[in-house]
Amino acid sequence: MMKSRKTYTIYRAFNLLIFCLLIFSMASCRKEEFMPVPEGEVVPSERPTVNLKEALDASSYTLFKAAWARSTMEAKLKDYGDRTPFTLLVPTDAAFIADGLTLEVIHSTTPALLDSMLMYHTIASGLNPRELNGRLDNTITKSLVPNPALRVQPLEPGSGLSDPYFYRHYLKVLADGLYVNGKNVGNIAPILATNGTLWPIDHVQHKPTKTILAALQEDGRFGIYLDVMQKCADWYFEIAEGYLERPWTRGWVVDATQGPPYANIVFGSLLAPTDEAFHAAGFADADAVMAMNRLHPIPQIDYDLGVVSGLFASDYMLTLHRWSDLIYPMEPYGGAGRTTPTTFYSNDLNNDVLSDYVLRTSNSSLGFPPMVMPLEFGKNAAGAVTIKAKGSTHLPAVVVDGDINTIMGPIHAVDHLIPTADFKF
Repeated sequence: MMKSRKTYTIYRAFNLLIFCLLIFSMASCRKEEFMPVPEGEVVPSERPTVNLKEALDASSYTLFKAAWARSTMEAKLKDYGDRTPFTLLVPTDAAFIADGLTLEVIHSTTPALLDSMLMYHTIASGLNPRELNGRLDNTITKSLVPNPALRVQPLEPGSGLSDPYFYRHYLKVLADGLYVNGKNVGNIAPILATNGTLWPIDHVQHKPTKTILAALQEDGRFGIYLDVMQKCADWYFEIAEGYLERPWTRGWVVDATQGPPYANIVFGSLLAPTDEAFHAAGFADADAVMAMNRLHPIPQIDYDLGVVSGLFASDYMLTLHRWSDLIYPMEPYGGAGRTTPTTFYSNDLNNDVLSDYVLRTSNSSLGFPPMVMPLEFGKNAAGAVTIKAKGSTHLPAVVVDGDINTIMGPIHAVDHLIPTADFKF
């Protein structure tokens, strides 16, 4: 009997302990739930109670609402089904006005043009801002705007010959707000809706229209770089006696030899050296770079294998601007492993994201190891991104104009060359 009472007493004490722990846990949850939000942090409404249309109607973004009302967006979203979530990037009235989209302009614009603009601001998924808040890298999202003439590599290998091309947005949440395609678009709290997210932004987004090559050619700051690449390709063709070409524009143009259902465009980025970068390295023009090439061993044709082996000196000076594409070893009947995506916007250009990033997977059958990111990143006193080869004593390059968007990804203009660590000018 005494044993039974003792067991009962222990049982009651145990239950009391569990009850106290439960109360403490609930109190802790309430404390966390009602903690004030740190200043500068993007935080959404806690629980959605309205749908996107209701959230938009209740908002103060009158110009976006006017454009939406004049468009056919309601019908377009219904085509996706009632259960499909969306994220609306909603420019503020000030953003619309700064972009020239006044109420008068909106009312004189055709619904079709408004549809195109609004579809580019609509992401085909419902984004949870808290999930973005915990990521180091950008989150790739697709807008509702397709380009029927373009096809891309499938996201999952083996899932098909290609995927349709949709204009993308790369999103990241940092302490100072939301970033879209590398640009800060404000720190206005998003609104969670029952069928997605309404996210106010302070800049109107514009769909890119140019390839990387066209953007470089039309910019005017990259003439020496383009001239060097072409001159090296011409010399390579001469060395190969007209049998082998060096396709230096690969990845910068739409592949005219391919088309649906095959991929004809790839996503990537470029650390483009300006003419000033060459001047800072002592090269007045492309001819000066080619004169340097003639002072070093040049590629030679191997008649037995039918390949050209060796590289130009300028390849070691410029390869890191293209994520090492010019110097990775290749064999006549095979080569390196699969390339990995290099679509890096400026807020990805840091060691936390890219220090151990694998640019090419290994090819064990040919003895090629994986290629790990050879660059290290930093910031100067002004907060601009700096880049140099790991272990290099050369002066780091500074990104002087980042996130120049193209249909393939961003161009980052840099003010110095980024040679390999052991390169000597």
